[in-house]
Amino acid sequence: MLQRFRTLMPIVLLGLGSSVPVGAQESDGAAAFTTAANGFTSCLIATVKMGMTTKMDPAKFKEGFAASCKSEEARFRVEAIKFAMANGRTEAAAAAEVDGNIANGRRIFAADQETYVTTGKVPR
Repeated sequence: MLQRFRTLMPIVLLGLGSSVPVGAQESDGAAAFTTAANGFTSCLIATVKMGMTTKMDPAKFKEGFAASCKSEEARFRVEAIKFAMANGRTEAAAAAEVDGNIANGRRIFAADQETYVTTGKVPR
């Protein structure tokens, strides 16, 4: 599970900043974006670990998980949209991409918790 999320965030980073040289990305808020992404990721990881450790019922976990890490998510969303716009996307395109990334990340994490609880296997 941790490996999957550690893989997911660089994909998000690449998707948002792939067309701009590294030096330009730094001046366009890459550090703030990376900090926000790491904060959001860390919060989600901690929440999923708790759900795995307590072997929480997946349906109950999904309810609580949907409400977890909201301040970190909001910060990530703001920084990711700003970063994407600084790299040439429109606000609407940036928001759609970021919202999709957030939804996909949450879906993957919830599925990892459910897989662990139902099979006992730690997702990779």
